[in-house]
Amino acid sequence: MSIIAFIGTRMLYAVPVLLGVTVIVFLSLQLIPGDIALTLLGRMATQAQLEALRLDLGLDRPLLVQYAGWLLDLFRGDIGNSISQQLPVTQILGPKIVNSLILMAGSLALVLAAGFLLSVASAPRFRTFADRAVVALTLVLASLPVFWLGIVLLYFFGFKWKLFPISGMYNMVNPGGLGQLLHHMVLPAITTAASSIAVVTRVTRSRMIDVLGQPYVLAARARGLSRRQIVLRHAVRNTLPTFANIGGLQIGYLFGSVIFTEIIFNWPGVGLLLFDAIMQRDVPVIQGCVLVVAIVFVLGNMVSDVIVHALDPRKR
Repeated sequence: MSIIAFIGTRMLYAVPVLLGVTVIVFLSLQLIPGDIALTLLGRMATQAQLEALRLDLGLDRPLLVQYAGWLLDLFRGDIGNSISQQLPVTQILGPKIVNSLILMAGSLALVLAAGFLLSVASAPRFRTFADRAVVALTLVLASLPVFWLGIVLLYFFGFKWKLFPISGMYNMVNPGGLGQLLHHMVLPAITTAASSIAVVTRVTRSRMIDVLGQPYVLAARARGLSRRQIVLRHAVRNTLPTFANIGGLQIGYLFGSVIFTEIIFNWPGVGLLLFDAIMQRDVPVIQGCVLVVAIVFVLGNMVSDVIVHALDPRKR
């Protein structure tokens, strides 16, 4: 199957998943107990305000008609208006998505680099001290909650030693510059990437150990190839599909993890916007944030499958 045909097939598979997500997101508004309009506006709202909100949300129509209208507006790029900011949700989400993608990209780069290097350092030295140290490190990283690790890094490297900024993407006084952005990104990226580094390292290491035990690798050793040549020519090359697969699957997970990281480090992305929307009971913004996370997760899985399909000739 060609790459184009495979991408088309995966996109078709993604359609029912995304439709299911829209159903869940839409029902999140309906599952609010009590009067939805009263819950959103509060008890200080007048009757006229309540009636206007019910009319704007279409709460007087049947549930299926409401969903059909909401889905049609969604296809047009209209998620609704923010109740707290009185602005279109798409207008609010635009820059926040970019900021979250920047943090996710930095975290993903850290995950791929660290996961690959740790795997190459441990798998060829199976059951040695170096291998056991890498396994122990991944076990620790996988056990660290995101919110706890973020607070610890913030305290030591931000407050106590003052090595990195503690908030935002840029300096408040003189914002701007790639160097400043990378400086602010270090702690949030490490916090977001920690558990994913453990996952990528362990899966890639296991696959590389299997590859190093294959007959053609033993034959290469018998021909006198050094360990470095065997690792680079055979182990790494045949482990790349697995590495790409598990690395691509981290895209959606990392985008979801930045929600907690952005709250801790005050990073102005989708996560911080979602937290503020929950505190303000701004349901349209909450729906928009959840939709963005779901779409990125589905697209990340699709990218992972496409990369594996391109790297592994058996898939073609």
